[in-house]
Amino acid sequence: MNSGSGTVDQPLSEAASVLVLARGSSDAEREGCAGFLTEQGVSVSKAICVTVSESPDSRLSLWQQHLDDEMPEEAIIVDAGSELPANSQAAASGAFPSLTLDTLPSTVEPIDIGAAVSRHLGRLEQADAPLLLCLHSLTGLLESWERDRVIALVTALNRQCAEMDVSGHHHMDPEAHAEETIEMFRPLYDVVYEYLPDHGWTVTASKDTEETPTFRDTVTPPGGVKKGDPEEPETIPIPYSFDQVLELISAPRRRSLLYHLKDRSETEVPLDDLVDRVYEREKAIPARATPKSRDEVGVSLAHNHLPRLDDLGILSYETAANTVEYYPNPALESVIQYVERLELG
Repeated sequence: MNSGSGTVDQPLSEAASVLVLARGSSDAEREGCAGFLTEQGVSVSKAICVTVSESPDSRLSLWQQHLDDEMPEEAIIVDAGSELPANSQAAASGAFPSLTLDTLPSTVEPIDIGAAVSRHLGRLEQADAPLLLCLHSLTGLLESWERDRVIALVTALNRQCAEMDVSGHHHMDPEAHAEETIEMFRPLYDVVYEYLPDHGWTVTASKDTEETPTFRDTVTPPGGVKKGDPEEPETIPIPYSFDQVLELISAPRRRSLLYHLKDRSETEVPLDDLVDRVYEREKAIPARATPKSRDEVGVSLAHNHLPRLDDLGILSYETAANTVEYYPNPALESVIQYVERLELG
């Protein structure tokens, strides 16, 4: 769906994560940021803004200019490497009912940013007020760190926002990156807002997760489509490095686990049921060594494969409840499906 106006006027619905694609420091980007905050009821909310390349004063001044009198009930500015003075004229003006400036050290790493956001969200969660998160910007992060590390941070932040019912949006300057890089980030968000100078805001929402996911429903492959079959992508960008993908599929038991998870209609599964299904799959594959026992399968899943997949954000393994929640990933599932066809025919 499209909007020809210069501001964001499409509803965010229940989106926990929004990618904002607009030229850095443009009027569209600034109005878009203010538009998200206003739509989410910023005046009765508690807001966290992570700034990477702009000073805290710059971000606060933007809110003052575009939010009029609708300032957040409480605001936290996390300065994650702007290397600019931490003092803020906007803060000193008294325009904000409650404001905290959190300046991270110059040696900050992506994990430190994630930890700071988690710490503030944990404190604010106790308050009976909507929580908002603005990250400005992915472009600044990508100038300092490798793409895989930024993707890992984004994945962790978006998952936490979804779990805590936080409305988060992250900024990215499309003119600063190759199209391939942008396509890597699109599938990580519930909604993508992209400003096109000739058309205004173009809004793309993710498909219903209850539907069977396909990569083409998520993002257009940068390499085009397969010449022999227009329904299949020629190239598949995924939010993991090539080495990580190879490591994922290198273990036969982990492949069986991933084969089963991608085919399930329900995303949450008891551990016992998962062990049964993997055990049955392994016994049915002639080229594989027969597992010693069901218990042996259970031990290796619980102590090896599930924790590894949890660390990568592919699933959540709750050891106390003995449950696994799988996060459908259309791009990764395209790879897994291809490997499954090669192995099993």
